[in-house]
Amino acid sequence: MQNNQAAFILAADNSPLQVGPGPDQSHPAEDEVVVQVAAVAINPSEWKMKELGYLPLKYPHVLGSDVAGTVVKVGEEVKRFKAGDRVIGQVEDVLLTCFGLARHCLGLLYGGAKHGGFQNFTTLREAVTAPIPDGVRFEEAVVLPWPSRLRPWLRLPSADPVNVDEQKNKHQRDEAVLIWGAASSMGTIAVQLAVAAGYAVITTASTKNHDYVRALTPDGGRHVAVFDYRSPSVAGDIIDRIKDQGLKFAGAYDCIGLEESTRACAEVVHAFGGGVLPSVLWPPQDLPSDVEVSVVNAIRPGTVAGSPGSRVWREYVPKALANGSLRLRPEPEIVGTGLDRIEEALNLHKAGVSAKKLVVLL
Repeated sequence: MQNNQAAFILAADNSPLQVGPGPDQSHPAEDEVVVQVAAVAINPSEWKMKELGYLPLKYPHVLGSDVAGTVVKVGEEVKRFKAGDRVIGQVEDVLLTCFGLARHCLGLLYGGAKHGGFQNFTTLREAVTAPIPDGVRFEEAVVLPWPSRLRPWLRLPSADPVNVDEQKNKHQRDEAVLIWGAASSMGTIAVQLAVAAGYAVITTASTKNHDYVRALTPDGGRHVAVFDYRSPSVAGDIIDRIKDQGLKFAGAYDCIGLEESTRACAEVVHAFGGGVLPSVLWPPQDLPSDVEVSVVNAIRPGTVAGSPGSRVWREYVPKALANGSLRLRPEPEIVGTGLDRIEEALNLHKAGVSAKKLVVLL
């Protein structure tokens, strides 16, 4: 851990990552877990942060959000994990640095480089760490992206397939959730969480990925309606579907964060009286006045006891992974092995990725 190596960004100039001696990870706080990283997944926020520098950073900085690996040391208050445990964890909270909420965040906010994923050893908060079931490889597990982004308007999901089946009959899934971008890694998880929580899911994907989206849930997509996001009438078609089915509109989640996706989601939210629209990036300025975009790059992480995110990581994720009700999708695509391959992986992600997760082994 004292001989840690990391891939750093040195300045806000989009220069290549530099591999060199990383932060000393020998001294976790009382609620932290030190992990030897075996696999790291690539997310769009990472190449965008490197290229666009849209948040203030303390340089040099280590990016990286999702890791899988082996616990090597735990803080004195950590009871759920011990050295040798195989885990997956969220190691970076992108947004909260802007709000000065220093102690409860990671990555950009909490200690900077120490909590980034692009290094051989990293430090996780225990609250956003989950065990990996036996028989699941690190590269398979690391595709699970930031499940703690469960929004307050979502009920907590059930990890028991029997209960899910009973719930759909009892409640008849009379509430609809719009998830824009189901074939993205974030959308893949969001669809599963929403179905497990008892919602009818309205989502979008390219036509080539419709079958992929329907196969995400144990019921074969019975409660998932998929629309082609390229259709010029997609927002209106979604509005008509919700109204024709007599569904209550529970909310939307823009997992893509492009101007066109945010505008389409905002059109749907506006049609049902307005409200908060979670999105992964900053919105255009001229949206309907009754639509409030909330940037949610892990803005409600599982770092506060009793919060939805904390309960998802502690209660739902371990059980759902163990019994298979939470599927590790999209499939990993291994870019290579070693910190020096992360730059290549970032560039590949920027070129375009859908229905797969780029992973680098360490």
